Amino acid sequence: MRVRDINELENKKHSELIKAGTQQVIEEIIFLISKKNSYDNSLYSIGNNRSKIALITFNAREEYLNNNQILGSSFYQVKYQSNDNISLQMDSGKDFRSSLSEEMRFFNYIKTFQIIRFDGNSINKDLKRLKDEKFELDLVPFLSPNFSVDDFMCNYKLCKPLIERVLNGVFAYPRQYAIFIGGCFNKILAEYTEKSENISFVLTSKNKPNQKFVAQFTRITLNFKNKRIIAGIAESFFDENLDEIMIEKYGRETVSIINRGLLLSNPQWNNSRIR
Repeated sequence: MRVRDINELENKKHSELIKAGTQQVIEEIIFLISKKNSYDNSLYSIGNNRSKIALITFNAREEYLNNNQILGSSFYQVKYQSNDNISLQMDSGKDFRSSLSEEMRFFNYIKTFQIIRFDGNSINKDLKRLKDEKFELDLVPFLSPNFSVDDFMCNYKLCKPLIERVLNGVFAYPRQYAIFIGGCFNKILAEYTEKSENISFVLTSKNKPNQKFVAQFTRITLNFKNKRIIAGIAESFFDENLDEIMIEKYGRETVSIINRGLLLSNPQWNNSRIR
């Protein structure tokens, strides 16, 4: 789904909300996080909404928000439009490298899922295909350097429509994988989680000899409007200790956990939290 299609849907949704008298909820959320809700440039989802894989982040621009940076339109042109329609360039080369690094992290993680056919010979083609074929959603589709996970949980009742909005997107089509990025989703999704199993395992890399890192992943059963799916929470995805080799292994292990398989030769399972 292209950006213009998403924008049309967002504008329609906005009008419907006003007619239904629920615009006040949106206004309260906007006031809470001190940012204007942009229906002209959707920051809610990108990619193929029918994709077999859905990736959900609290806010994909966290690395910028931590530095209290205001992002210009050029950032979103790169991040939210297909590579067919734009050139991969930004006002700041540093910002672009950081953005590309994030996409490479997703690429190394997802390629082991074997649900997107990558070229294998051209990283540019592979990144374009990744952008077009994955379905990525932001839980908080508004920009605010000050709005944190703690703020979200402290205002849970007010922010709950954002959770339901994301879950509506996840449940809209059959998904083979629904991965929530970040440990914060253990708290955020608690109301909708019927079963949760946290698993620890060791990852290694030839680039970091004699070093082992313990990664975390949680397999959950979500119940939303009496529909159930098996999903996962990738707590260690943004762990800076994990290089590209370990991220690829982390993705492979994600698949095995969700599908109940064991792929590591010595996985060192630790079912530390089952409920």
